[in-house]
Amino acid sequence: MKRLLIVDDEFGSRQSLQAVFNRDYEILLAENAREALEHLDRNRVDLAILDYMMPDIDGVSLLKDMQTRYADLPFIMVSASSTVRPVVDAIRAGAFDFVSKPFDVQEIRAVVARAIEHNDLKRKVTLLQNEVARSFPLNAIIGQSGVMRQALSVVDRAAQADATVMIHGESGTGKELIARRLHAMSARRDEPFIPVHCGSLPDTLMESELFGHERGAFTGAERQKPGRFDLAGSGTLFFDEVSEMSPATQVKLLRVLQEKEYMRVGGTQVLRTNARIIGASNKDLMTEVKEKRFREDLYYRLNVIPITLPPLRDRRDDIPLLASYFLQQFRMNLKVTAEEIAPDAMDLLIAYSWPGNVREMRNIIERAMVLHGHRRQLPPECLPPEFHNGRLVPERQPARVDPEGLPVGFTNLEEAVGEFERKLIQRALREAGGVQTRAAELLGTTRRILKYRIDKLNIPSASGADDEGAAVEEPIGLHI
Repeated sequence: MKRLLIVDDEFGSRQSLQAVFNRDYEILLAENAREALEHLDRNRVDLAILDYMMPDIDGVSLLKDMQTRYADLPFIMVSASSTVRPVVDAIRAGAFDFVSKPFDVQEIRAVVARAIEHNDLKRKVTLLQNEVARSFPLNAIIGQSGVMRQALSVVDRAAQADATVMIHGESGTGKELIARRLHAMSARRDEPFIPVHCGSLPDTLMESELFGHERGAFTGAERQKPGRFDLAGSGTLFFDEVSEMSPATQVKLLRVLQEKEYMRVGGTQVLRTNARIIGASNKDLMTEVKEKRFREDLYYRLNVIPITLPPLRDRRDDIPLLASYFLQQFRMNLKVTAEEIAPDAMDLLIAYSWPGNVREMRNIIERAMVLHGHRRQLPPECLPPEFHNGRLVPERQPARVDPEGLPVGFTNLEEAVGEFERKLIQRALREAGGVQTRAAELLGTTRRILKYRIDKLNIPSASGADDEGAAVEEPIGLHI
């Protein structure tokens, strides 16, 4: 049950207010500021009703004192004064509302209910914001590879503009995290960020979800409902998997982008929107356009600033950084003892193709920490079976090439690519005098990745020289 604190020096006023609210609320009574503060020190209070005029200290001064000590406590001021001054003083001091004596019972009940509901919503919003901040921390965008640095550079510049952004990337590459970064770094950071997961909303509900509906607009619409555009205000609307929108919804979204206007379902009033639009898709939207599944005009409206997120297999230098980040994250959350990933397990992580990208890595590290987190190091056996299949490729005879210099005699693309990779590595080793660290630099990769590829392709060292004992500078993660 919610608890009210009634502070009034007149016995009759306290009793009247208690009689109005004692069926629905637990009531605390105080006749002066000292008693009010004592109640607040001992009890959790959901709302305080203060009289404007009291003998020891006026209601406005008491309100300011209470706000200093109890910042989240809402207040309602009451007064028998017929002048406007108490109203102005109370609102300026931060009161939720002002009620004149003698008060109307229905009015003061409605004001109290609204004040408590408003404060509950504020508390829920704060909790949700904190939860979102934990779920989507900006420092989780980790990358030192060239392709990731390039993508983040575009993100940082796009955040300062108001243009529409389209994020392209495979599932699991972090498109929503990038969208939230764009919002957090923009001038709209204090406004709402509203995600719309297009693939999870049926077409019959999409229009109502986006634009809201009026009471009686359809069966079951018993009251007016705000849509996502209403909720976003001047913030950011993020349309995830925008390619899943139906043609009818695409037309309506296009109109909003062009005119900045919309109407609720069943409504006649034209509403304006100032929200920024960010889209995302794991499909090639140009292909969708060519095959008539996505509107060309909507594509160009959304794709003003395109951002392409690379798949994890194209940024292997970032795999150790990401794996270590997730390990430390789950080490704290799960309260396990594992401190690092064993080198041979890390080699498997680096060599894996990662069809599920960063999301898949997060799940695999979490599983490993749950099942094997009691060890100091996560061993190779903590990884799923797909990490252990087909690690080595038998040595082959030198390949023949056709007149265009392409290898021939292979039955599939993987074998041909492997042979081409073998030649590149052998040439780099020759140029580096067999020093693997130098050869890795020539190839634009890390020594660990190069060592794995040498072992997998069964490439002998060019000179027998190895630099296992050489000091290798650890990569520095770019935490943004």
